[in-house]
Amino acid sequence: MRTARCAKVVGGSGREARRSWAGPLVALAGLLTATCGFGVAVPGGAAGASHKIVTGGIATYAVVTESFSWIFPLLNQNSYEPWDINTLESSYRPLYYVGKGTRTGVEYTASFAKPPVYSHNDSTVTIDIKPGYTWSTGAKIDGTDVKFFFELQTAGKHTLGDYLPGEMPDDIASIAYPNAYTVVLHLKRSYNPTWFTGNQLTWIYPLPVQAWDKTCATCAVGNNASTPAGAKAVFDFLFAQAKQVNTYGTNPLWKVVSGPFTLSSYDPTTHAVSFTATPNYTGPTKPHLAGYKILNFTTGTAELDALRAGGITFGLLPLSDTSEASYFSSNGFAVKPWRLFYNEDMEFGYTSKTWGALFKQLYVRQALQHLVTEKLYIQRALHGYGLPDYGVVAAYPGSPFVSPKLRKDPYPYNPSAASKLLTEHGWARNGSGVDVCKRAGTASNECGAGIKKGEALKFPFVYETDTTSFLQEVSAFRTAAKSVGIDISLRGQTQTTMFSIIGVCPTTPPCNYGMAGYWGFMWDYGQYQVVPSGDNQFGKTNYWSGGYSTPRATQLIQATDYKSGMQRLYADENYLQKSVASLWWPLQDSIAVIKKNLGGVQLSPYGTFTPSMWYKTTA
Repeated sequence: MRTARCAKVVGGSGREARRSWAGPLVALAGLLTATCGFGVAVPGGAAGASHKIVTGGIATYAVVTESFSWIFPLLNQNSYEPWDINTLESSYRPLYYVGKGTRTGVEYTASFAKPPVYSHNDSTVTIDIKPGYTWSTGAKIDGTDVKFFFELQTAGKHTLGDYLPGEMPDDIASIAYPNAYTVVLHLKRSYNPTWFTGNQLTWIYPLPVQAWDKTCATCAVGNNASTPAGAKAVFDFLFAQAKQVNTYGTNPLWKVVSGPFTLSSYDPTTHAVSFTATPNYTGPTKPHLAGYKILNFTTGTAELDALRAGGITFGLLPLSDTSEASYFSSNGFAVKPWRLFYNEDMEFGYTSKTWGALFKQLYVRQALQHLVTEKLYIQRALHGYGLPDYGVVAAYPGSPFVSPKLRKDPYPYNPSAASKLLTEHGWARNGSGVDVCKRAGTASNECGAGIKKGEALKFPFVYETDTTSFLQEVSAFRTAAKSVGIDISLRGQTQTTMFSIIGVCPTTPPCNYGMAGYWGFMWDYGQYQVVPSGDNQFGKTNYWSGGYSTPRATQLIQATDYKSGMQRLYADENYLQKSVASLWWPLQDSIAVIKKNLGGVQLSPYGTFTPSMWYKTTA
């Protein structure tokens, strides 16, 4: 995802959203992904002067173990994942589109609206929708469709995967619609225009009020959503319809689209999806393809076999099979590294009753960070396909969203420095070689609040077991920790079990782990969250990263959200980095394998496939 942004799983146990934006690519063929600021354009067959664009044809791309399972643009909590968002955007375009081509940020040429205009000390936002765009029914896309979005979002916000208290729609005092194509948001306070545009306006999807404003399948379309009770009834109906995945290919609701493709078939067993080009599509980026398919594979090996057999137009090469790159390059494919704008970290269980006191100590977190050797992980475990990540965003060259300080490692690999930090704070080895607290207390040379005298420095590290490369990294980290007296027990879990173990913390109940880490990446900066302020991950009332929150972090994050200027973002990022809010960890690149007769492929920084830009070429 997302693209994308993560949010609280209200009353649930899933953590699918947090990999928001990890799953779509890392799951493909078992690859890990990398944080980047800019993507790579891959012209495919169009690279040669003699190649021409062919109108029509079907392209196919693959996913492994993940599946498209949510078509309604208001997202549920379990399906708030990038592969769902990337896919549904083929049919339902957001008001502001993120990441066309190789650029980060909002791409206004691909958006339904002009750049927003801020006024009244940045507390008023005027949005002008571009006229001329229509739904597949021929109805105009205008302010009534945006109004319908807000009516439904407000009615169902507590059910949505992208809702966080205090953010949209809570941050809007009122909305005016002075004419058919203008929407004016009156905010409850002033906001940083860059932040509000990237992290709030990108949530808005025009919804087809002329087709969806009803409360049952056989009910007439009316003005139901104009009242809170009516909007709730409409929301509940549409939400229930979206849960019926077996009807995706036939339900007339999902035939009314604003995007370049319309879902034509869906297999609820295999999760294979087919899209056809929307007739008379009027929006940005008109498709050349007649359609495309998404094929789901249960293993990376199966996906790789299908690539070899020529059954996939666009796939990913598993990191364990990089030796196959030359084969594909010699057999009609282009092989390209794909770096993405994400970050990776291992979270601490701050609210754990057993281990939380340890991780609330800055020196403990600093010592642990000194035991992560990112460059060696990249060289050995990732075979060179990776990018260092020293904070809330990785050190991608050229990205304006990365603080200069995040391009350097403030806690380079140094077991001696780690050991010194522990010794200075009252820890000493026992007969088993494990550090125990000798000086309990809260003074600067003591173990810290909540740590008892004689307590051992040991905790469990719950990690995802899907890849050998991640196991190599985790094992190396454990070995380094043992060398300085930290006893870490590794507890490998499947992705599903990971969700059940850490998906409900930090509040109900508290985190039941010391550290936890998913392979791939932890957080995305695409649709829904373009500016990496860390508010949803590390801000007040966040539900991720084990419950991290400090008054200073909240102050800096809010300054980024409320006041303009990149320096505020950098101060926010620098603080979270130095505080080791999570344990920073390197990211891994994906490796795209693309048939050479497929042109228009953009390896987006946000991991979007954008098939509307693809085209077949002559040989």
